This record gives sequence, C-alpha cells and structure tokens, in this order.
Amino acid sequence: MASGKLRARVPALTVGVALALAAGMLVILAPTAVAGSPRCQAENVRTGIQYKGASALATAITDAAAGDTIKISGTCYGNFALSKDLTLQGQGSKPTLDGAGTGSVLSITNGTTTIDRLTITHGVASFGGGIAISGSTAGARVLNSLVTGNSAGVFGGGIDDDFGTLTIVNSTVSGNTSSSSGGIDTDFGTVTLIRSTVSGNVATGGGSCTDANLSCAGGLWNFGGTMTLIDSIVSGNTADNRGGGMVVQLDEAVLTLSGSTRIVGNKAGEFGGGIWIRDNPTISATADWTGAVTANKPDQCFPPVTIGSTACGA
Repeated sequence: MASGKLRARVPALTVGVALALAAGMLVILAPTAVAGSPRCQAENVRTGIQYKGASALATAITDAAAGDTIKISGTCYGNFALSKDLTLQGQGSKPTLDGAGTGSVLSITNGTTTIDRLTITHGVASFGGGIAISGSTAGARVLNSLVTGNSAGVFGGGIDDDFGTLTIVNSTVSGNTSSSSGGIDTDFGTVTLIRSTVSGNVATGGGSCTDANLSCAGGLWNFGGTMTLIDSIVSGNTADNRGGGMVVQLDEAVLTLSGSTRIVGNKAGEFGGGIWIRDNPTISATADWTGAVTANKPDQCFPPVTIGSTACGA
C-alpha cells in the first residue's frame, strides 16, 4: 500500500470470531438489553420462523441461508459478523442495531449485506465503528437508514470500507467520530452515495495528516478508491487538521460529483475546508452537476482544482 496513510489492515476480531467466520458461522457478543428499550425480535421472511430475546438476531443470522431477508424490530444489542448475502430490514418504530460500545456493530467479510430502514449506533472499534467492510468480496447496501453515534480509534467512525463495495441510498451518516475520517473511510473501495447526507461528523485525532494521518477528513476519506456522489450533501463536518468535508488521496483515487451534490459548511483547522487533495487524484463532475463546493472554512479546495467547469479554491 502506498505510504501516507498508516493503518493495520486486519480488523480486530477475536480468535473465536475468526474461527467462526472460517466455518461459515456467526459470533455475537450480546450485552444485556437496556431496561425500557424495545425487545429485539427477528423473523426470517423465507422460513417464517420468528426469533425473540437477547440473541434473536444472532440466531436468525446463523440460521439464515444466503439471500434470505430478516425482518428486525426493537433494539438488538451486539456486534454482528456477516459472511453471506443477507438483507436486514427494519420494521415498526425505530428498529435499531446497537453495538453497546464493544466493537463494530456490523463486520462484513464476504457477500453483500443490505441494511434497510435501520439505525446503526453505539459501535466502538479501531476501524468502522458502525459498519466495517473488509475485502474485495464484501459489500454493503445502506438504504433508508441512519448511521450515527459511532466512533473509531483510527479510521471510519461511521463506516470503514477496505477494498469492498459500499452503496448508500436515501440515508444519513451523521454524528460519528474518529481520529480520522469521522464519517466514512474507504481504502481502494467503490463507494456510491445517492440522495444521502454525510453531516456533523468529526475527525479529532490531534495529529498531523502528513505524519500519523490523524485529524483529517471530517466527513469522507477516499484513499485510492472510486467515489461517486449523486444528489447528496456533505455538510457541517469538522477536521481538526485538514479536509473538513473530505480528503481525496493517491493517483488511483477518483471522485465524481453528480446531480445536486453539495459540499457545504465544513471546517478544517488548517486547510482544505471543503476538500483536501493529496497526490494526483481524478476529481470531476458529470454534465448534470448543479451543486457546489461552498461556505467551507478556511477554503473550498486545497490545493485549488477545477471540478467540471467550476474553479474550486480559496
């Protein structure tokens, strides 16, 4: 991997989880439900089997076949590891997956997990507090959902995508924190945001982007990946150092803005309030881009760049 972004590439899984994943199983740490929260319930749509109690979702995922849909209601606590195609679909009032501060809420290592109408919260990990995607055969589709209140010690407070595929539609990633990339981080992955918002995320590691790579990318960090934003908003994110809205880094990195996408009202402590650009990435806009990079502090793009027909600089 090119220098300039230091990270351990292997997620911090326990030995038990690693062995279970190798056997095609799922392991979950399931804290006791908080008093007063709605009980976790799950139902496999294909089989009609219903699951209740603290281990409801864990058992439902273990029993499911690839391609199954699991309906979820209430609040399910734990750290869920997935390695097959599944759809997790929220039902009723405020269905929630809560990491209880003990690890990534969802760790995806193979197959595509579709997350629909769910809140993902209270995940705490080194990489990907809310959702951690690891490997080129892994992916997530986040639909009509909220990823909020998660944190990472290194990268990807809300979501961390390493070499995988991430598609976010009609969803919000907000109020997450990390040393860097408070909202979403990708290393050589493919990320697409459609009618979605990345807002109010914070990168506050207290270090230097050029050394320990800390305090950069309040909202998004695209490290060598392909990122497309369609009719989406990156707003109100903060980086103590550089890249309040986002960082785009490495020659291989591609950023495309489309539709009404706006990068607005983000803040960096040093420069790159909207976008901090490092190395020689490709930054462009489609012909239908009607959005803007504006009202970011202390500047819009650093160094200055032309996006479509728009000059983006101080």
